Amino acid sequence: MHELSLAMEIVQLLEAHVHEMARITSLTLDVGTLSCVDESALRTALGSALRGTLAQDAQVHIHTIQAQAQCLDCQHHFSPPTRIDPCPACGSFRKTWLAGQDFRLRSIEGIPA
Repeated sequence: MHELSLAMEIVQLLEAHVHEMARITSLTLDVGTLSCVDESALRTALGSALRGTLAQDAQVHIHTIQAQAQCLDCQHHFSPPTRIDPCPACGSFRKTWLAGQDFRLRSIEGIPA
């Protein structure tokens, strides 16, 4: 369950704001469909990891970023359901990822110190 280690990393990022904020009320995450992060497991892990921090009762908003790729052979843009799906236009497996591998803390909101 690597979601717990991700939750701990988020806590470390939030701790950088301990001198700026009295309390964090919400945080927003971008999670790509190809990031191998289970949203339910991440929410559970965050519930534990945020306990006792300035973000203890914060609302967690998760935005799902859909996979987007561009075929390197025909330049077709498409949304593959998995990493191994070929281009639907030409069948090539050569692609560059444009989105969907994301995992980032997009924003935090809270009460200033």
